[in-house]
Amino acid sequence: MRQLWNSIKLVMFGAVTAVVLAACGGSGGGGAATTISGVAAAGAPIIGSVTIKDSTTPTAQTKTVPIAADGKYTVDVTGLKAPYMVRADGYVGGNEYHLYSAGTSADVGGKINVTPLTDLIVSNIAGSIAKTYFDSGNFSNLTATQLTAQSDALKAKLLPVLQAVGVSSSIDLLRASFSTDHTGLDAALDVLKVTTDTTTGVATITNIITQQQMTSNITTGTYTGAITDTTGVATAATDIQLISAGFKTFSNLFATSLPSDTNPTLLALFDSATFMLEGQTLAAFLTEITTDKSMIGISFANISIQSMDANGNAVVAIDVMQNGKVVNDGPKPFHMIKKTDGKWYMQGDQYIANVNVEPVAEYRVSDTVTPIVTGLRLNIEDRGGKGITSAVVTGAGLPSTGVTIINNIAYHYFEIQGQNGGNLYSMTDTAIGAIADTEESYTIKLYIGTTLAATYTEKLKKRPYLKSELTTANFPTITSPTVAQVRAFTGGNTTVSWTLPTGLTNDWLSAQIADNAGNSAMFEASLLPTDTSKSFTLNPVTSTGQAFTITQGWLWLGAWDSYGRQLDTVIW
Repeated sequence: MRQLWNSIKLVMFGAVTAVVLAACGGSGGGGAATTISGVAAAGAPIIGSVTIKDSTTPTAQTKTVPIAADGKYTVDVTGLKAPYMVRADGYVGGNEYHLYSAGTSADVGGKINVTPLTDLIVSNIAGSIAKTYFDSGNFSNLTATQLTAQSDALKAKLLPVLQAVGVSSSIDLLRASFSTDHTGLDAALDVLKVTTDTTTGVATITNIITQQQMTSNITTGTYTGAITDTTGVATAATDIQLISAGFKTFSNLFATSLPSDTNPTLLALFDSATFMLEGQTLAAFLTEITTDKSMIGISFANISIQSMDANGNAVVAIDVMQNGKVVNDGPKPFHMIKKTDGKWYMQGDQYIANVNVEPVAEYRVSDTVTPIVTGLRLNIEDRGGKGITSAVVTGAGLPSTGVTIINNIAYHYFEIQGQNGGNLYSMTDTAIGAIADTEESYTIKLYIGTTLAATYTEKLKKRPYLKSELTTANFPTITSPTVAQVRAFTGGNTTVSWTLPTGLTNDWLSAQIADNAGNSAMFEASLLPTDTSKSFTLNPVTSTGQAFTITQGWLWLGAWDSYGRQLDTVIW
């Protein structure tokens, strides 16, 4: 990711070159255009890459380029044979997208956008889902006439909504220039959601404001119904811009320093009466984020609307960015409410607890028998003190009855029942093989006693690492203290130092000491991306002031990869 800006500079240079060549036409000795550019977006810019595939047989040629932060891409098609298929791979708000588009020789020097709408256009031409068309390579007969006809057919079905957000009736959905700023065509992509049933071959387009739907039989390329109800659509387009501006204000407050938890600009972003994030009240949340130095430089990007109603309720998905990297490991809902003053206020995720299912691999330095363990960390934190006693997690790779996590009150964390401590559910490569590579969902049920308190769904961005994919070189290296020093620790000041493999980013550091009677003390800290050491004091005294004699201790150092998967090094 840190090399992305260099790539973007090259992309931008290519885009400028394309414009200059196009302006020259055929006169003045200018050469022919050799690039195709466009925007890859799905309600927000796609964070990822664009791949273009040509019609060369028997083996097609491909080129892949990064998508810039504003959704734009440019690819040089020199040496590639038209017509072309285009695929955008990446994430928006933690949700994974693989969208398709297409072009012909006439599009060289011009634009080919990649959106959910272009994906449907290509599917209707192919008579199959666009992925199958791309993978097969059987698109050498694709024509500009087909593309225009299907683009116009879809536009006709969506025209009332398109015009409601200011899009001209003459727009070309495949080739029009647009910006990912929640206006024009981008606003239409905010409002219109496309889902495809790969079994039935039916795509459904939903206006998320009115819930009106239409369908497309992609096998026959025919539509049923149209999106004609524009009630509230124009207002929604403006609302989406206001919501986006609110997150921008939040980002600006943390750009270079930490604001006070009483900062009026910060407080004005939230609805204090209804706010709840992972069980926390607004006051607790603000205290935490305004004292955590890892929040400096945090920003929110690619806000996409998941739902919005006429009563002023909305759910958005966001990408949390730190130093240019996405740090959320999957889609998280964030609720918003519009009040009578016309402003939108943040309400948090509305979860009663911190609930997280994340792919994790651990290098257990002290374990000479099974030093590397991989699986799912089933993390439950009753941060709001709701009295949650247990949780059951079900999903792919887990037992059919699920995995039960219980609240170990003595040690202040939830652990897997029947396991000797911890919340990492170790999995074999066979079990991990049952998990979809991306977008696998897990259900978490929270209980207070025997009463079901809440049910949530968590989605993985990427499956856990297979054990066969890992060696100790993939993990952070703790250079000090040594295993012997950890075991000999009796309390006091200490410093932990480490190095990271290429591709990993610092996440957190935790140290815990305990006795055999359930007394313990812990140090935890979020880490800055530039940290290579952390000094702290940890004494054998509980949070209630009870002194104890240390009989056991643990040290965890966590980092994450580009998919948000944890790779932790543990010493005990």
